[in-house]
Amino acid sequence: MRLDRLILKAVVPAILLTWIVFTSFDVLLALLNEFDEVGVGEYDLTRMLQVTLLTIPRRLYAMFSTAAVVGTMLGLGTLAARSELVALQAAGVTRARIALSGVFAAGTMLLVALFLGEIVGPRADRMASDLTAQAKTAGVAFAGSGLWLRDGKAVWNAKSIVVGAPGQLELWDVWRYEFDEDARLNEVVRAERASLNGNEFRLSGMTRDALSTEKVASERLDAYSVATKLDPGVVEAHTVRPRQQGTRDLYETMRYARINQLDALVFESAFWYRVFYPLIALSLCFAIAPFAFTQQRGGGAGKRLLIGILFGVTFFFMHRTLINLAETERQGLILVNALPPVLLVVWALWRLRRAS
Repeated sequence: MRLDRLILKAVVPAILLTWIVFTSFDVLLALLNEFDEVGVGEYDLTRMLQVTLLTIPRRLYAMFSTAAVVGTMLGLGTLAARSELVALQAAGVTRARIALSGVFAAGTMLLVALFLGEIVGPRADRMASDLTAQAKTAGVAFAGSGLWLRDGKAVWNAKSIVVGAPGQLELWDVWRYEFDEDARLNEVVRAERASLNGNEFRLSGMTRDALSTEKVASERLDAYSVATKLDPGVVEAHTVRPRQQGTRDLYETMRYARINQLDALVFESAFWYRVFYPLIALSLCFAIAPFAFTQQRGGGAGKRLLIGILFGVTFFFMHRTLINLAETERQGLILVNALPPVLLVVWALWRLRRAS
């Protein structure tokens, strides 16, 4: 339809430009923060640039909702300044229909953001974490089978890592391989969970196999403690956080946690945020549309830019506060992610009908 093409040509370039500018600022701040780490181990300027470049897909995904709000406001505002919105309404097109066309334009860009956030971003973040670990710390690596840690004569492998408060660390679906002085394997331990407690790991739901030249002795224990030389800060610094993981990975982690009766609150919070992220982004674009119609007789691009930024930032902080409250109460994660976009749509419809 001509209306959709007209809005598309105005909104998509505005979103793209805003998206690039916002992400560029975020990348610049990341580079400035990383400068302090240059010189740690083999972490040099080249490695810093490689790591930062690998985080760009994730940063693009995170910045999209704000960029979409501002870009939609700028695109529709430009049409309003040229009196094209007035002409469309005179031709019988409702404001709600124009707003939906703006949402459609943002939706085309959302597909790109989802591709970056769900497919490219998580893989690139794991590569970035692996590069950082290899450069800064010997004995820490990531692979398709999870996190690998060298702990003296032992090697740990964990499918998932849960980082709590500083110094609090849990490894899920853990394997521990211990070697003797001649680098021969003499013990294999598998545990459902390993919780760091001071200078030792507390393992639960574990099976221990002791290997010798004559036999393999197996035993199952409910709990077992093993000393460790690992620094929790080092592990935390090189861990891919839940919000950097894709929806599928988060779902698999939650599923594993339910089966083994583990606390997966941080993964559940990140999962539901990602599930409702498309709805949140599109509802924000729809909710900003009424402001574009108020700019028909005055206000330049600077004013439209300010309105879009304030709207997006205000929503972000309010939504983040609700999520934090839900995490504290340990309930309502679906509600605090699903309800705000619904309220935005209802409020926008009310504003559009009232103006009409």
